[in-house]
Amino acid sequence: MKRYGWNILLILLLSSCTAGFEEINTDPKTKDNIPPGEQLTAAAYFIDGGREMGYPNLYIFQPMVQYLTGAEDMSRGGKYIRDEFYNNCMWENLYGKSLKQLVDLLENHKNDTTLVNYLAAARILRVYVFSLLTDTYGDIPYSQAGLAYYNKIYTPQYDRQSDIYTDFFKELAEATAQFNPMREGIANDIVYNGDLEKWKRLAGSLRLRLAMRLTKVNAITAREQVKAALAAGVMQSEEDNFRMLHDNYAYPDLRGNGYAQALLEDNVRQWVRGCSTFVEYLKAEKDPRLPTFFANKDTAGNDFTAITHYLSMKPGMYYWDDQEDYVSPEGVVIPAADKYCVLNQPFYRLEAPFLHMGYAEVAFLEAEAAARGWIPDDANNWYQTGIRAAIDQLKLYPEIGYIPEDTATAFVRAHRLTPGREIEQINMQKWVALFPNGFEAFANQRRSGFPVLARITDMGNESQTDGIPPRRLFYPSTEAFSNTLHYQEALDRMGGTDDWLQHVWWDY
Repeated sequence: MKRYGWNILLILLLSSCTAGFEEINTDPKTKDNIPPGEQLTAAAYFIDGGREMGYPNLYIFQPMVQYLTGAEDMSRGGKYIRDEFYNNCMWENLYGKSLKQLVDLLENHKNDTTLVNYLAAARILRVYVFSLLTDTYGDIPYSQAGLAYYNKIYTPQYDRQSDIYTDFFKELAEATAQFNPMREGIANDIVYNGDLEKWKRLAGSLRLRLAMRLTKVNAITAREQVKAALAAGVMQSEEDNFRMLHDNYAYPDLRGNGYAQALLEDNVRQWVRGCSTFVEYLKAEKDPRLPTFFANKDTAGNDFTAITHYLSMKPGMYYWDDQEDYVSPEGVVIPAADKYCVLNQPFYRLEAPFLHMGYAEVAFLEAEAAARGWIPDDANNWYQTGIRAAIDQLKLYPEIGYIPEDTATAFVRAHRLTPGREIEQINMQKWVALFPNGFEAFANQRRSGFPVLARITDMGNESQTDGIPPRRLFYPSTEAFSNTLHYQEALDRMGGTDDWLQHVWWDY
C-alpha cells in the first residue's frame, strides 16, 4: 500500500474526537490554510473509517438484507427495533464530518482555477456521500447543507429526493468535464492516487448506479441516464474500484477499517452468525465463495465446518436463542454455542479495505441495462463478467484464501441467465458481490426486490414493525428541535409522521 506523508494538521482532521476540531471547521482563517488534498483525504476517511460508520452497516443494514444475524445489537436491523444512536450514525458523521470537509473545500477554492481537479473530485465525493444519506433517509438537507458559515443558513431546507437526484446527474456530468490534466494534480489522494481518469470513471459509474435506482419510479429518465453514464465512461476493470485502503489501527484512528472496528469492539465478531438467507443461497448455487465468507469454528479456533457444513441461523435470531447441540449423522456432538457458521477473519481485520463501488457492480448494472433492452450489449456476458469480477475483488482482503482459477472459471460458466428471470439472477449475484457493503445492499434490495427477504424469527416478540422490513431510517430526533420548520415540512410530505415503513421517492 502506498504510504502518504501525514502532517500535524491532517492528523487533527482525521481524529474523531480531536480537541480543536470544531475550531478548524468554523474559523475561516484556519480553514483557508488547509491544503485541499488533506480535506479531500479527511472527507474520504470519514466515510468508512472509525466505528461510528461501522455501526449502521453491522447492526442495521447487514441484518436488514439478511447477510448476518446473531449479535445482540443486530436486532436493530434484524428484528426492526428502533435505536436512536445507530439510527443517527450516518447522519451525524456524514453531515458533521465528511460533508463539512467537502463543503469547506468547495467554498474556499471555488474561484481558484488552478485547483479545478480538487474541486471536481470533491463534487463527485460529495454526490456519493449525499447519495448514502438520501437513499437511507429520503428527503434531506441538500442544497443548503453545510452553508451555515458561508451563507448564514443554520436551518437548511429538506430538498425533495427527486430534486436531489436531478442535481446528482448534473453534478456528476459537470465534475467529469471539469477535470483538466493541465492544471495542478490531486496530491495526497488516498482514493485514486491522483489518477484523473479513474475519478472520471467513478463519476460515470456512480451515475450508472443512481440512474438504475430510478427503474421503478421513472424508467425513461433511468434509461437516458444509463446511456449518458456509459457514454461518459465507467469502470473498466478492478483497477478502477472505489475502495478505501486501511491500516492496522484500532478505534478511534480513522485509518483502521470502521466495520472491522465495530466487529472487534467487545469481541462482537464472535457472536455474529451467517444468516440462512445468505448462506443457503450460496449453498444452493454451489458458490466457491462460501468458505471465503464463513466457517464453523469455536472460540478457540477449532474448525467444525466439515461436520456442520455451514449451518446457518434464521434471520432475527440471537446467538442464544437456540440452545440445542448439533448432532451430526455420524453422531458427533457440537455444542450449541459453536454450531452456527461465523464470519471469517479477513472481514474483521483492521487493515481490510472497504469497497464502496467496484467493477463487479458496474458489470451487473450493465447486465441489467442490457436485460431491459436499454443498451445493445449481451446481458449474459456482462452477468458472467460481474460474477468473475466479484470473485476477483475478494483478493483485496488480507490473508484471504484465493479461489482456484479453474474453480472460479467453472462457476462462472455454470451461471447463465434464464429467460424471464434475468433481473432476479443479476441482482442476486449482485447481492453476493456487495458483501459486506450493507449500505448499497439495502438500497438495491429495496429497488430490485432481491433478495426476497425471509420472514424474521422473533422469539421475544420484540419487532416494532410486526416483522415488516423498514424502507428507510428515521430522521434524528434532534432535527425536530434544531430544524423544526423544515423537518416538519419533510414529514408532511410523507403523511405527517416520521415512519420507517414509508418508502423513499424511488422506492414506491
